[in-house]
Amino acid sequence: MFQAMGLCPSPLLLRPNQRRYGNQVRLSVLYGRLHKRCMCKEPPQSSTSELGEQKKKVLRLVGRTDRGKSLSTSQSADILQQLEILEAMNPTADPAASELISGKWSLLYTGPTTAEASAERARKEGVIGSMVTEVTGSSSAIDESTDDQEKQVPLGRRISLLSGVVNNKGNFQDIWADEGAVENRAEFDIFGTPSQLVIKGRCWRPEDSELTGDTVRLNVAFEAVVLQLGPIGPITIPLSWINDGQGPLGTVDTTYLDESLRIGRGDKGSIFVAVRRA
Repeated sequence: MFQAMGLCPSPLLLRPNQRRYGNQVRLSVLYGRLHKRCMCKEPPQSSTSELGEQKKKVLRLVGRTDRGKSLSTSQSADILQQLEILEAMNPTADPAASELISGKWSLLYTGPTTAEASAERARKEGVIGSMVTEVTGSSSAIDESTDDQEKQVPLGRRISLLSGVVNNKGNFQDIWADEGAVENRAEFDIFGTPSQLVIKGRCWRPEDSELTGDTVRLNVAFEAVVLQLGPIGPITIPLSWINDGQGPLGTVDTTYLDESLRIGRGDKGSIFVAVRRA
């Protein structure tokens, strides 16, 4: 990918007269590979003004989607394209290993990367995961029948019994990478009563990340769900009965990271945008 973007010179692109010198060529190839590895660890160079303008464009687009729940097909495609442009401008090398990844984040947008991603997400989540997704208001899908000229309608899986009953107020994620802890929290009103659902878990970098250079990924294992319904609770539901005591497992790749903004891609086909809370 980096070669396609022109960021890493290929050691194989040698001029014909360079191929005659045996050991020198082999040394050149070795140097080229080492140079490629080093170059790929460096973030692309973009001007501050270009990066700032692209961030503003992304924030404008995702701000019109009610955190991804009100989204047309063309909107989804446009947002994904602009997110990919911003990902290519990522200023932070090794995001998963950066101290910037820790902190309190507010979710601005969650969307699928393909039309099939939502179905795949539902399949991987299972019944319990899908219901948590629904209650917290974080589901999102592409409606192929909707275009810009038609009325915009909320998308995603909808449980009719919850319509008008649960009002999602926000989704948040707190990461303490040094401690290996993560919390996903949804705040909502149910019958007008302030409530929240917290999913507690562990996070860690893959063991081979230093060798493979895969320092965008965090593994995640969810350990418990804590539910607070107004004055009732907290009610804690352990998840240790899933996956032989490990709990639900997943991965998230941080593809863009700076002091205030984060873009991530989940293993279930979703892409999300979050901003840092004070």
